[in-house]
This record gives sequence, structure tokens and C-alpha cells, in this order.
Amino acid sequence: MDDLDALQGVVDKSGFPLQIGISHLINTGTKRHGWRVQYSEHAWQNKADDSSGFIDLVLENSTRQLALVVECKRVQDTSWVFLNSQSQLVPRRYAKAWESSYENGKITRSDWTDHPLSTESVQSGFCCVFGQDSKSVPMLERVGATLVSSTEALALEENVTLLSETFPTRLYLNVIVTTAKLKVCSFDPSDISLKDGIVSKCSFSDVPFVRFQKQLSTRFPKSLTFSVGNSSEIARAKENTVFVVNSECLVDFVIALNE
Repeated sequence: MDDLDALQGVVDKSGFPLQIGISHLINTGTKRHGWRVQYSEHAWQNKADDSSGFIDLVLENSTRQLALVVECKRVQDTSWVFLNSQSQLVPRRYAKAWESSYENGKITRSDWTDHPLSTESVQSGFCCVFGQDSKSVPMLERVGATLVSSTEALALEENVTLLSETFPTRLYLNVIVTTAKLKVCSFDPSDISLKDGIVSKCSFSDVPFVRFQKQLSTRFPKSLTFSVGNSSEIARAKENTVFVVNSECLVDFVIALNE
């Protein structure tokens, strides 16, 4: 007979309970926060980068104008530390979202665009995770790249299955929901020793969610079909935003998005 504790360990390590728990949290609180689970374990395929998989959860608000493509990451007793090369926390409102628009019987927009959101948070392009192998692709970059690809695939699918005169616009956000505690390490770049790469002075802050923003896809964006002659514009166009949200703060996050 199997040991019950061992069986429980197999279940807990799978990560599926977190996904199921988040789904339950959203669907049982719809009247309060205005969101519902649209899909769970939704199959996707992106021909642009020849990738495929299953989206953990797709959440949508009551108007169906905003969708969150969610990857659930269960970790145990650890923190994810995001670097902020400023001496203080500076909240950002803009984020890169996929926008699909329908007008006069056709799709008029289907690409990543910058959007102001009511939800403010710190933005960072660097995340330090305990025990991460320095020789492999960083965990958050790897997960984020797959998430971005899955969001593109879902949006292109819904250009056919959802967009219409009834639902003419839709924004898609990339979201990782994790049990990790989220910390921001703030410092002045001048306090970094070029001899050993160590920060001599920094401070740490607990945050409920973070904008993780960097180039997560190797595919050239459709919005840049010609040379713009500006390196910063090219770099910005190739960036994506992944919201990293502590699981206990998810409801606050979705409520803020609706404000």
C-alpha cells in the first residue's frame, strides 16, 4: 500500500493544486471582483516560433475587454528578488499588452502595444532566484518567453473565435502568479563595485506584484517593418511585460485592473 504522506507529497509538488485553488478563488469571487475563469489547461500553438503547450488559466473581466494569460508557479519558502537600480521605488503605469481590434468586418489591429493601466507597480528587468543555475537560461526569462508566445497564440485564435461587432476590442496581459515572496532590491548604480560586482549599499522592499519587462521573444515585432534608425525604439519595441503577482495578492491585482 502506498504511504499516504508520500502520495500527498506527489500531489503538492505537481503545482496543480495551486492552479485549481486560483481557479476556485476567481470563480467563487466573481461578484466581488468582476473576473471569471475563461479557460483552464487551454491548448495553444504558435506557428511564428514553432512552440506549443497548455495555458494554465485565462481570466477575463466582465466586459471581456481584458484577459489575463496566467502561468501558475508554486515554489516553497523562497523569495524572488527584483533589482531596481534607483534609490527609491518608482511605480510605472504603462505595460506592453497584446491588443486586438475589430472594425467594419475585419481585424484592424493585432499586435503588442504600450498601454497605461490603472494598476501601478515597480518595473524591473532582472530577477534573482535562490538556487538558480548561473549557466542555464534564468527561470523567469524562460517561463516568461513561453508565456508571451502562448498569449500571442491565444490572441490570434480569438481573432477568429471571439472578436466581432459585439466584442470589438480585447487586451491580453502576461501574468505569472507565484507563491514566492516578491522583493525589490533598490540601489544606486554608483554603489556597485567594479572590482567584484558587489553592491555596497541597498535596501529591500516587499511588493505584491512587479512588472518584469525585457526582450523575451526573438521574433521581430510586426510594428517594426522598417528601420526606425533609433536603437532605443527598436529595443523598446522588442520588449514584453510580464506581471509577476504573489498568489495571496491576486484578487487585489485584478480588482485594481478594473478600476
